[in-house]
Amino acid sequence: MSTAEARVGESLGVTASLGVLAEVRAFVRSAVGGLGADKRTVSALVQCVDEWVTNVVVHGYGETPGPVSVTARRDGDDIVVVVRDEASAYDPATAPSFDRDAPLERRPFGGMGIALIRDLSSSFERRAPTGATPGVGNEVTMRRPALTGGA
Repeated sequence: MSTAEARVGESLGVTASLGVLAEVRAFVRSAVGGLGADKRTVSALVQCVDEWVTNVVVHGYGETPGPVSVTARRDGDDIVVVVRDEASAYDPATAPSFDRDAPLERRPFGGMGIALIRDLSSSFERRAPTGATPGVGNEVTMRRPALTGGA
């Protein structure tokens, strides 16, 4: 199925805060499951979106409220989740690499979220939203096969 033929799924729009993370997770769990994903894919994409939205809330918006939207859709054999915000632009490709082999006492606090998203998704991309002011806004796309052999 081409991108043009992809079935549109559901969307959720919220005002970013740590208090809405449970609602975002519940939405992703329901939407991704409703698109025919197995439990592993549902869990992986819930974790990916939770990590990204947490970073948007904490680092992107800080104490300032701002919009976040999450859309889930099926594209052939894959589930695609897109998260959009109007926070400061952040390219996850610039995130420092995470050394999984470093002893715990030598690891810096934090920094695992982007690595986790990369591990749990088959594709993770960021771009500036269409029409966004330069330096403002993020649109991240996370993709994962709907069926991974996990019931």
